[in-house]
Amino acid sequence: MPQRRVMIKTLLAILLLITISIAKDIPTDNQIQGRLNIVNGASAECVMHHFYTNSGWIQIKGEIGRNGIDGLYYKKKNGSIKEILVAESKWNKSRLGRSGKNKAVLQMSQEWVLRTMNKLIKYNPTMPYQSIRKLIEHNQYRARLFKLKPVKNNKIQISIFKIKNKGSKAFDQIPESKLRPIDINAPKNSFEKGIVGAYNGCRKKYLLKYLPTLEAKSIAFLLQDNNIQNEDMKNIGSE
Repeated sequence: MPQRRVMIKTLLAILLLITISIAKDIPTDNQIQGRLNIVNGASAECVMHHFYTNSGWIQIKGEIGRNGIDGLYYKKKNGSIKEILVAESKWNKSRLGRSGKNKAVLQMSQEWVLRTMNKLIKYNPTMPYQSIRKLIEHNQYRARLFKLKPVKNNKIQISIFKIKNKGSKAFDQIPESKLRPIDINAPKNSFEKGIVGAYNGCRKKYLLKYLPTLEAKSIAFLLQDNNIQNEDMKNIGSE
C-alpha cells in the first residue's frame, strides 16, 4: 500500500507539472495581440526582402537580434560594393521611431544608420560593414521606407517613400511609388503571386513560431485574411 500511494503521488505530481506547462503555453488575449503584431510586422519585412532581392539587390544582415536596420542591401561592380540601399519596413500605420538622448535621433536618419553600422561592425567585424559604412558616411546610399498596408476585400498595398535630407535628425519622406492593391486570395500575375507567396510564407512561419499551438487548418483559415487580429483567433474552430 505505501508503494502504491507513492506511485499515485508521483503520477499526480507529473500531471500537475504537465498542466502548468500547458497553461504557460496558452497566451492571454493581450499576449496574443502582441504576438500578432510581431507576425504582421515580420510579414512586412519579409515581403520587403522579397521585393528588393528580386530587383537585383543582395541582402546582408542589418539587425542584431530584433534591433537594427530591417533591410540592408548592396550591389557590386567589378567585385567591389558600389551601391547601398538602407530600407525600413512598416506594417499598416506604424511609424518610424526615435532613440538616443531625449529621443532626438529619428530612425532612418543618417545619424541613426551610422550608429547602427557601428554596432554591426563591432558585432561581426568579418563582414563587409566597414565598406558599407564608408559609403553611407559619404552620403552615397539610398534610403527607403517600405510600407505594407492591409486594405479592404483582403488586399494588401505596398507604398515606398524616398528619405531625403538624410544628414539631419529629421527628414522628408517623399512618395516614390504606390502599387495597386494585391488580392491575397487571387493574385493576378507572377509579380503578385511572388508577393503573396512571400507574405503568406512569412506569416505562416511566424504564426508557428509565436503561436505554436495552432493547427494546420487554423493557419490555413487565418491566411485567408489580410490582417490577422485577436478576434480572428477567437473565430478559429468555428469554420
